[in-house]
Amino acid sequence: MDYRESTMSLGITDKLLCPCCGSQQHRVNSVITYGFYFFEYLPIFPVKRDTRIQCMQCQNLAEVANNASDRKLIFSDLSLAFLNKLRLLSTFTGSIIIILLLSYYFSEEQQKYRQSQVYIDAPKVNDFYYLDYRKVAGDRRPHHKYRLAKIVDITGGTVSLTYGNYFYPLKNSLNDGMRFGHTRNFDYFEKQRQHFSYAQLDSLFEQGFIYRVVRPEFNMIGGNRAVYTIDGNAVANPTVAKEAWHYIPGKRQNTQGVAFLKANYIDDRFEQAFILLKQSAELGYAPGQTNLAELYLTGIEGSRDVEKAAHWLLQAALQGYQPAIEKYRVVCQLEELCQIDDFYRALNEAGTSYRIY
Repeated sequence: MDYRESTMSLGITDKLLCPCCGSQQHRVNSVITYGFYFFEYLPIFPVKRDTRIQCMQCQNLAEVANNASDRKLIFSDLSLAFLNKLRLLSTFTGSIIIILLLSYYFSEEQQKYRQSQVYIDAPKVNDFYYLDYRKVAGDRRPHHKYRLAKIVDITGGTVSLTYGNYFYPLKNSLNDGMRFGHTRNFDYFEKQRQHFSYAQLDSLFEQGFIYRVVRPEFNMIGGNRAVYTIDGNAVANPTVAKEAWHYIPGKRQNTQGVAFLKANYIDDRFEQAFILLKQSAELGYAPGQTNLAELYLTGIEGSRDVEKAAHWLLQAALQGYQPAIEKYRVVCQLEELCQIDDFYRALNEAGTSYRIY
């Protein structure tokens, strides 16, 4: 904070008599002391204001009392009053700028909060969660404050996350890490998955542990390759945007069924999707079997049927389809009667190649 005095001559007035020589010609000086903050020449707010009159004949300098009627006489002239208002406005320039900047900042933060709430209520695979470990109890190092997580799977009402292996001391350092491509490292995210219900995620968001949710954009980069980006920065390694089409029984029905699920403007989209995905599953297409199991888990067909969902997930898992294997493990953790050892035994007997983290 730096204090400076700025003196401005408002002009000549003939409204007052000099107490010394009786002349009516006075030059009015307004002396204001400003407080400067951050910017050396940017006034934030006036701390003190003194108005003085100086006679042009005898050069006498006299103070004008704050409650004196002489002050009204000084600024009774329209030009002097106008200049005084402009000068008063200029003294709050810094305050006005700070208020505008704060208003913009908080409006942008509110917009991010509302958008994060939308993504929390309707999560999707590849959503990024920004975590604030200061909001939770437990032992942690002083600089282990912020962390990233990513949705890798959604099975029924269970969302599976993987946490980043790195902690950040500041929010800015986390953002810098995203910009510099930390998340593109092959070992950035843990292999182990953490499972949450929708209600648990919403509770963590309300507590502030999840303080921001971002949904990456899928952008083409040429050569039939695309990459997920956040704020224009790649957060994943490039991948094939569109695989070459080969005839596989059930693949076409699965593609059409998934398209119906995304078509919000079609009233009976779930019924149409169910028919197509059931055809795909019966033809032995593993992704179709997995998507059909999802419909059974979410109860879209009228009632939730875990048994049928587990059946189709097992059929897809026996083919070595890793997403189905992970989803079956999630379902088995939630069902008391499910024996995960029986599942592994069936995979081994079928000679299935799979990975368990």
